[in-house]
Amino acid sequence: MSKRLINSQVRVLIVDNEERTVELYKEFLNLWGYSFVVAEGAGEALLDDAKRKAKEYRCHIALVDMRLKDDFDEEDISGLNLIKEIKPTEAIIISGYKTLELVLKIVKDRVASDFFDKGANPEILKEKIDEVITEKWRFHKEILIEPAHILQDIEETKNISSIPQQFHDQIYDILIRLFPKAKKLRLEKMNSFPEALNYSTVPRPGSVILRVYEDELQPVILKIARSQKIHKEIENFNKYISGRLKGNYKPTLEGYATLWDIGGIKLSHVDSVEGTFANFIFKQPVDKIENSLRHFFLEAWSPHYKNVLYTSNTSLFSLYRGVWGEKWLEKANVCSMPTPLGMMGEKIWQEVRTNNNPLDFLKKMIENEGTENDPSLVKETQEAITHGDLHADNLLIDGGQHGWVIDFERTGWGHVLQDFVELDADIIVRSTCAREEFPDFYHFSLAITTENPIEEISSINSSLGDDDETRKTLSIISTIRNLALQSANTNDFRQYLLGLYFNIIFRATLDKNEEKRKHNKCELRTWMLASILSRRIIHWDDED
Repeated sequence: MSKRLINSQVRVLIVDNEERTVELYKEFLNLWGYSFVVAEGAGEALLDDAKRKAKEYRCHIALVDMRLKDDFDEEDISGLNLIKEIKPTEAIIISGYKTLELVLKIVKDRVASDFFDKGANPEILKEKIDEVITEKWRFHKEILIEPAHILQDIEETKNISSIPQQFHDQIYDILIRLFPKAKKLRLEKMNSFPEALNYSTVPRPGSVILRVYEDELQPVILKIARSQKIHKEIENFNKYISGRLKGNYKPTLEGYATLWDIGGIKLSHVDSVEGTFANFIFKQPVDKIENSLRHFFLEAWSPHYKNVLYTSNTSLFSLYRGVWGEKWLEKANVCSMPTPLGMMGEKIWQEVRTNNNPLDFLKKMIENEGTENDPSLVKETQEAITHGDLHADNLLIDGGQHGWVIDFERTGWGHVLQDFVELDADIIVRSTCAREEFPDFYHFSLAITTENPIEEISSINSSLGDDDETRKTLSIISTIRNLALQSANTNDFRQYLLGLYFNIIFRATLDKNEEKRKHNKCELRTWMLASILSRRIIHWDDED
């Protein structure tokens, strides 16, 4: 199924301090079939109302009078100043005081899309509006998008679905701005863990990563998210990624666009074998997987590990909180650990319960952050530039088994072990959690929280059995931890487990739906691991 973009009404903002002129524009716009809203008030109140309504109604075009404060003040260019503050609304400056100097200024500074002389034929104004919407927006453009259901998926993404439905058309306008010459776009979601595993949720609730084919061209990578996230990602890309990775193993930034709520970033595609690392580890043998991990951490990303910052008496909780922000703590504070007695069975449930409530451990850090009673306080650690969101869908593998990363929204300074524990946690949660039964996963969790991070798989607890997939997962995890020791130059496994704990809690508290959480086996296993991790850390000095 495909979908052809259709024209909805153009939303026009009228900003003029003359009531008679406003009424005249309203009459014309209504006749031409445009939707319009009028800024009200006088002086600064008029300017403030224009800024508010441009954003509230997501206006495509604004008709802005040059002199909004005083028609007789030749120095008044308040309208020209206003249009910089109502972007991405495109403005047409309207004035009866046309001068060559004014027109040249508008063209040179590109502050407005066009100029209209109040004394000119109104049909000229319509032509100018049509020219602007044809150049900047999707109106009057014919683009076929397939399959249509992916557009629906984008609209249902958590942070986008919260936008009023009538303004979801920004998605189409982003596509137009990033693919202005396209006649057809074919969209594919970047592969995640196979659906057979029945678990593919990653901690990216507010964005969608796509592979996009424009007409007959080779594909590109497209991320669609809220505008502020795209702005942050562009900033991080330029600051931490561009020209800074060894061998230049990164996609090339080909463009980006942001509107009032929604934005998009376009990156060059990677000629990959399996696409994402998620599918790569599911289909490929251990030796190939290990090679790709070594390349990424020891080669591509290695310059960042050579420029570390040594710190003392550091709260690891503060470092991870700085990366994820306050929202994950807000979710954790209203979350509660499920009581899956019936699903786990009495024996396993009793064993898990003795491991403490992992949320109580987090609350202790919140209450004592940075003090001597902070359980995450470490005497010495390192900070480095980290990817910040290194799950298996953000790591791409090319034909040479080289690792490439995308999605730099959280890239910046953080705990030197952060990327390793993030990828470790992702593999555990989305692979093993979905497959193992509760007793098996309990023993698996005990094994991976051992005090020896580089223990060979052959010596792992025999209670795990000989399951090939489990042993493969353990091999991958062991490789990641070995690479952490090499790259971060630390053997402090307690710090590693703290990072793993933070990641597991972050994932476990993503879903606020209590009823869903009670019956989601994978989520219950995640809480099991969080409980075991918290007990390991709390009793670190008490255990052999």
